[in-house]
Amino acid sequence: MRTLMGAVLTAVIVWFGSVARGEPPGPPRFPALDNKEAWKLLPQEEPPLPAWARTLVSSLPRTTAAMLELDYLHRAKNPLGPVMAGKLRWVAADAISCEYARRTAEADLRRAGLRDEDLKILAAEVRDLPEADRATIVFARKMTRAAYKVTDAEVAELVERFGAEKVVAMVHTLALANFQNRIFLALGVEVEPNGPLSPLELRLDAEKRTKVQAPARPPWEEAIKAEVPAASLTPPDWGERTFADLEKGVEVQKSRKSRIPPPETMGQASKIVWTKVSMGYQPVMTKAWFDCMRTFQEEAKLDPVFDNSLFWVITRNNECFY
Repeated sequence: MRTLMGAVLTAVIVWFGSVARGEPPGPPRFPALDNKEAWKLLPQEEPPLPAWARTLVSSLPRTTAAMLELDYLHRAKNPLGPVMAGKLRWVAADAISCEYARRTAEADLRRAGLRDEDLKILAAEVRDLPEADRATIVFARKMTRAAYKVTDAEVAELVERFGAEKVVAMVHTLALANFQNRIFLALGVEVEPNGPLSPLELRLDAEKRTKVQAPARPPWEEAIKAEVPAASLTPPDWGERTFADLEKGVEVQKSRKSRIPPPETMGQASKIVWTKVSMGYQPVMTKAWFDCMRTFQEEAKLDPVFDNSLFWVITRNNECFY
C-alpha cells in the first residue's frame, strides 16, 4: 500500500468481517518503534508514547504529532469536563469492542474520581441508567453503532438539557472517539505495559517539526499492484438507488431544518454548514480537528481517486447523506 494509513483502511474493512464472525482479536498487525526511536521523529523530550503513536510515527510523523495534540485536547481540555467526555469515549469504545480505548477511558475516569461501581453503570441497560446519564449514553451508543438513526427529537432533547455548545462538543468528542477506535482496532495495538497512559501534552519545536519528513512513498502505479488479502465480506447491494434518487435525497437534505441553531458568530469563513456550526460553538475543537486532517493530507499524499473512493465507501456504508 502507498502508506501505512492505506493499509490501516484496508485492515478496517477486514476487521469488520472478523467482528461479524465473532473472532477474537489477534496480535498487533504492524511493527512499532521503541520509545527512543519514535521520539527521534518527534523532536522533544522522551515521555512514554502510546502504542498507536509509536506504530504510526515512522510512516506519518507530523500527522502523529497532530493526532497526539488532538488526543490531549479531547482528554485533558475537553469543554465537557473529564467525566462526561470520559463516559462518552468509554461508551463509544465499548459499543464496538475496542479494548484499548475502553481501558484508556476507564483510566481517565478513575483519575477524575470515578469508582468501579460508577464504571459498571455505563454498561447497564437503558432502563437501568441514572436519569442524568441516560440521554448522553444512549446518544453515544447510537452515534457509534448507527448514527443515521439519531432523530431530530433526540438532539432537541439534548440541546434543551445541555445547550448547543455542549451538544456540539459531544458530537466532536464522539467523532474523534470513533475515528480513533477504528484506527486502534485496525492497527491491533495493545495497552502499554505501564498503561493506560495519561494524556500527553506535547511541546514540540515548531521549526523542527516542519522539517520532519515522512518516508518516500512508492509510485502509485506500483502500490495498486500490491496483493491485498481479500476480505470475507458479502458486498453490499448499492445498485438499487438511481442517480435521480440521489438528487432527490440531496434536495430533501437541503430543505431540512438544522438540529443545532446557527450560532450568532457563525461568520462566512466556510460555505459548509457543519463547519460553520462547529466553528461557531467549538472553535478550538474544530481547529484542532482540521489541523490534524490537513497535516495528514499533506503528508500522506494519497491518490485523489483512491482517497475519494474510500470516503464514498465509508459514508455510504454508514448511511451518511454527506
